[in-house]
Amino acid sequence: MVNNYYTLRALVREWQPDLDGTTVRDVYSQNKNELTVALGGTERDWMVRGSVQRPFLYLFRRPGYHKARRNVATLFEGAIGQGVADVSIADRDRLVSIELEGGSRILWQLFGARANAFYVAPDDTIVAAFQRHEELASTEAPTPYSAPMPDTFAELEERWTTDRNKTRQAVQSAVSLFGADLARETLHRAGVPTDAPEDCTEAERRALFDASMALREALKDPEPVLYGAGQFPDAFSLIPLRHREADPAARFDTVDAAVADFVRRSLAEQHFHRLYDPLEEALESAAKHERRSAERMREELQSESRAGRYERWGHLLMAQQDQVPDGTEEIELPDLFEDGEPVTIPLDPAKSAVENAEHYYERARSTRRSREEAEARLDETLERAAQAEALLEALRRIDTLDGIKHFRAEREEEVAPFVERDDADVDRFPYRRFDLGGGFEVWVGKNARQNHELTFHASQPYDLWLHARSVPGAHTVLHLPNRDAEPGKRRIRTAAAIAAHYSKAQGSDVAPVMVTERKYVTSPKGADPGVVRVDREEVVMVEPGLPE
Repeated sequence: MVNNYYTLRALVREWQPDLDGTTVRDVYSQNKNELTVALGGTERDWMVRGSVQRPFLYLFRRPGYHKARRNVATLFEGAIGQGVADVSIADRDRLVSIELEGGSRILWQLFGARANAFYVAPDDTIVAAFQRHEELASTEAPTPYSAPMPDTFAELEERWTTDRNKTRQAVQSAVSLFGADLARETLHRAGVPTDAPEDCTEAERRALFDASMALREALKDPEPVLYGAGQFPDAFSLIPLRHREADPAARFDTVDAAVADFVRRSLAEQHFHRLYDPLEEALESAAKHERRSAERMREELQSESRAGRYERWGHLLMAQQDQVPDGTEEIELPDLFEDGEPVTIPLDPAKSAVENAEHYYERARSTRRSREEAEARLDETLERAAQAEALLEALRRIDTLDGIKHFRAEREEEVAPFVERDDADVDRFPYRRFDLGGGFEVWVGKNARQNHELTFHASQPYDLWLHARSVPGAHTVLHLPNRDAEPGKRRIRTAAAIAAHYSKAQGSDVAPVMVTERKYVTSPKGADPGVVRVDREEVVMVEPGLPE
């Protein structure tokens, strides 16, 4: 909800008294995909910082002026030195402007796959764009579009749709500016337990409308709250949420302070997981691998040695070679070493009795060597398994960014044998990413937690969701630049091939891949992360592989 329209509106209202009359001191980027506008005032300096990188879009303000001395790009030079006339947000749209005295403005577009920031001339043409400047310079600036919101029950009825899986999704669609958390709060305050939108009665829909209007009124007087225990919050809300009354919460006096704290802690959480997740995955895999290897070795050592049997067969063949006819596949011979049943010995019909005996002598020697090696390796393998398990146990006790940084620094040598490569690149996009051109991108999760985040938080309801059918694999999203964009069959097949590549079907010549809109993918109640239910799927047959 940090980039929700109501949050941005509340920020703008807080900023207006302080930023009016300030001067643009600098515009720069020192963090990837984040633009900072430094504003100088007579009493105080400010920095307005905004990220245009999905899935985490944000805008917040900090007091003071701090700029790194190196690796910082200065942008929007035409705006520097101009005075600020106003700060505004478009009606029911996430377009935030710092209006300058000469009629130009700095504009943030904080939604969609192509979120961006612009320096816009008085005639509404783009002078400079933070992202894709060559493509967008001299084109028209984004035009505000007021999202439809039901002001009467009749308008809610017109927007009510029954093609959603849950009533919460129908509320979110009808009251388009709310988002998931406010839609849940609407259901809670309305006291509507009905799970399916087609089963909602008129009385329940009226209750939902009344609750939504009460929430819209409450949003005019923010009481910002962060929810979640520990260092990392799991939700920001502009008002207290009654459906989360039992959850730990941090309250703030201003929206500015709440958003800044949420952004800081959310970025720290992303940093944490980029340091933590690859280590957990590598150590868990290593511990399982070493433990399985040790079990196989132990089973081999506990079983009766085949070396003695092979050697006895060799002795029997040598002692009774005249009783072994040529070309036979097995022979039954009296056991000369023990009083018991005759012994049946498998033979290679292409070899003589002596050659078969020599073959069994060699197998006996080889089996003894393997057994001796297994005995020597067992202790080493058990020790490696114990080391990996101890490291994994220590890692899983860490839940702070400082903790994981310290762990990686202090135990680097211990961890190194279990990690194939350095996974400390914390500035990259969190998912595997493939650009298919035209604003279409394929995003692929790397583990169960990322699969859940990608499917239910990073993607849009109209994006296409793909997964290799009937086999374990990564969640894959074909991200569309806007709701009406048509990816075409070629892009869908490319995305399906990527989904198949990151699955157990990777080695198949042809693999079936499910394709559906993300809105038809749900998480069953109580299911583990990454487990989903899919409705209205189509199946595409593709050869697994990555685009060139």
